[in-house]
Amino acid sequence: MKISIYTLGCKLNQAESQYLSQDLESAGFEVVKFGTDENVAIIRACGVTMGASATTREIIRRAKKNKAKVIATGCLENNELPEIDFVAKDNKEILKIILGLQDKNIEISQKLKKNKNKKTRALVKIQTGCNFNCAYCIIPHFRGKSASLTPAEIINKIKDLEKRGYKEITLTGVNICQYKHEKKDLADLLDFILKETIIPRIRLGSLDPRLITASLITLYSKNSRLMPHWHLSLQSGSNKILTKMNRHYTAQKYFEITESLRQTNPLFSFTADIIVGFPGETDEDFKESCKFVKKVQLTKIHVFPYSPRPKTPAAIMTDQVQDSIKTKRVKELLKISNEVGREFKKRFIGLKREILFENKRNGYWFGFTPEYIKIKKRSFFNLSNRIKLVKIKNKYIL
Repeated sequence: MKISIYTLGCKLNQAESQYLSQDLESAGFEVVKFGTDENVAIIRACGVTMGASATTREIIRRAKKNKAKVIATGCLENNELPEIDFVAKDNKEILKIILGLQDKNIEISQKLKKNKNKKTRALVKIQTGCNFNCAYCIIPHFRGKSASLTPAEIINKIKDLEKRGYKEITLTGVNICQYKHEKKDLADLLDFILKETIIPRIRLGSLDPRLITASLITLYSKNSRLMPHWHLSLQSGSNKILTKMNRHYTAQKYFEITESLRQTNPLFSFTADIIVGFPGETDEDFKESCKFVKKVQLTKIHVFPYSPRPKTPAAIMTDQVQDSIKTKRVKELLKISNEVGREFKKRFIGLKREILFENKRNGYWFGFTPEYIKIKKRSFFNLSNRIKLVKIKNKYIL
């Protein structure tokens, strides 16, 4: 049986698909690229925006046109699409469905597919769900309340990745700052991982400014295995809009977090998400976001035009912003982001940094600094999955 996995959306979705692929291959199933005559297509849906939901529907329909059995999972907005054969809430359910199809004599290859792992970085799920109710967000509707894996489960997964040769992991979830096991929080978990594993590089997925603790910041100032880069979710630089979003922090609070980390490491880098055109966002509010991006010196921003989601408070707010204004603001903020990012990256020219190289393309090897700055470098040697100390030149920086 040939099985494909198509994953939309966040790193948590990617992590869950990564685990599923490993489980399927271990069970003897052949995991193939989507659209290559698969018998079963697993679509892991994303519903974070209306556009993401539309793309999910498009992929499901494409899979059915390819005559595959369609299993839909993840943040699925419409589970009654006629093209969907099965809906699964998690990987365990998916495996049960596939084993059921196997029992119905769908052709299956029992030959264990050799794992040709060429990746250098892996995602490790530590948590799912969210206890907050941001005004624009539909994800708690799909994922429910926060639930965390045990430290033992997480350590076992990391040790397995070490054996597979991975050099870097990213801890991911819906809101990993809500990680809680007994009395242990995210900082405690990180400290435990540092003591129980040897994987060289550890990163964190998207972080919530509401829940950043002093112990987490202190931990980062003491250990070089913790990569000096955070994706610290911002959403707006305007306090008025942050309040309307139900985010429960201020721009000043966000800035204080970044400054605390840069006191011990001035080159600590930050990336962020920003929503433009949220209901009630005026030109002045938008300008505050633009000024704040420059103030914090964000390396990169993922900019999203606000997308109304049914069943959220923001969808019924009366002061919706015109789409044409959203489009204009996206372009303007991306331009500022690129300029600020370029200026920040110039600070690395002439410095030596350890690069984890991943792949080669057109004669160049590509990899990342600890600060998540992407680098390209020519080399005749095989640098795949190797960490090399490199003196950064301007032409290396992407």
